[in-house]
Amino acid sequence: MENPTGMMTTIGVLLLNIGLYSIFPLYFTTMTSRLRTPAFYMYISIVLVVGGLAGAIYSFPLSETLHISGGNLAYGAFMMSTVMLIIIERDVSTFRNIIQLVVQVDIFVFAGFNFLAWLLDSKLVLNTVHIPSAIFNVSLWVLIIGGVLILGEILVLLLIFLQVRRLISNISALAFIYTFAFILILCADGVLFPILAFGLSPELVSIIFGNVSGKAIMAACYSVPMLGFYLIFRKKFIRFLDTPLPMNELIKAPRKKLLETLYHYEIRDQQFQRDKQELMEISERDELTTLANRRKFDQTFQTEWSRCQREEQFLTLVIGDIDFFKQYNDTYGHNQGDICLKKIAALWGNIFNRPSDLAARIGGEEFTILLPNTSPELALSSLHHFLTTLKEQPIPHHTSSIASHVTLSIGLAGCIPQKDTSPEALFILADQRLYAAKQGGRNRIVAE
Repeated sequence: MENPTGMMTTIGVLLLNIGLYSIFPLYFTTMTSRLRTPAFYMYISIVLVVGGLAGAIYSFPLSETLHISGGNLAYGAFMMSTVMLIIIERDVSTFRNIIQLVVQVDIFVFAGFNFLAWLLDSKLVLNTVHIPSAIFNVSLWVLIIGGVLILGEILVLLLIFLQVRRLISNISALAFIYTFAFILILCADGVLFPILAFGLSPELVSIIFGNVSGKAIMAACYSVPMLGFYLIFRKKFIRFLDTPLPMNELIKAPRKKLLETLYHYEIRDQQFQRDKQELMEISERDELTTLANRRKFDQTFQTEWSRCQREEQFLTLVIGDIDFFKQYNDTYGHNQGDICLKKIAALWGNIFNRPSDLAARIGGEEFTILLPNTSPELALSSLHHFLTTLKEQPIPHHTSSIASHVTLSIGLAGCIPQKDTSPEALFILADQRLYAAKQGGRNRIVAE
């Protein structure tokens, strides 16, 4: 539990955060219609995007069990700004526009944030300030639930507004009733969202209680600018009350539009996943040979080393190097040299065919194979068969001093990884044996 001074500081910053969220929509209501509408839509879009980040970055601890997240504050600001916009515009199309805006922003958040998460994990960029990628991991299911829920809540709020208007005519009373309805809707979200997103379970009860308590405090804070809006912009509020909205059109037309948009949302998500997978594969493949590249090899080496260490299994590393490849390029040209590399790579990639085995090109004419759960002795026969295949399906190399065809020297090493050893040590050992194969006459395998 924080001390009183810390609590006052937390509450003060919380109120300042809410004040910053509130001042902009209140200011927008003073603009002319030409500027006001785009300003509101831009602000609502920004709040939705910021909410996706704020929820993962910070929260206000009001007690040991009660926290109000930055995402919840952004949600409250969105609801408040949307209600203000609908009341000022007094047009069914505003609600339709909000539907499209929410769906489009959710598409942007899902695709953009997940791409950023992948980018930070990919090591393709410099993460100079060490931003954790987990901040940008966004669930499509949670986004859809959140988007549908807040649109439904706005619709229910409007229905309440219109029904109450038929029973009460006093403007001040309506302002307070509308504000109370706004608080109730925000509190209801604190119950509905966790249940829809995570299902009903005994463990969820305490989360829901804390969520509703936080939403109630937040809604009470946002009720102040809402009341201010109703009272300061009294004439706009009265015009809204005097302009009945066609509820049939409000409910039916957006439903079809929403279903169509959600369908396109799913199509775009599938395309994004395909593009993401393709980009991942491109970043991990050698462009010339299509084998795994050095980056993929290094990542897999570390992963398999850790796994084999936990499971106390052998990890074997094979390093092969084309003999006299410089002379081959000098004799046949670099274009023919590339063709030679492709042919070697095709054979190299088929030596071992288990899903866990990884064949890679890690240098100009240097190739590797990672063999988890395999001892060097078990790998030898397949490697000898590879050298035999090179002889039976010869790639001519008339300037080689050991054969009339292209040959490889191969170093082989394996171990059961231990805590006091490292992947680098295994790589050095396999590389030393490759060197011994070259020193021993080339076109051979050295395994010890």
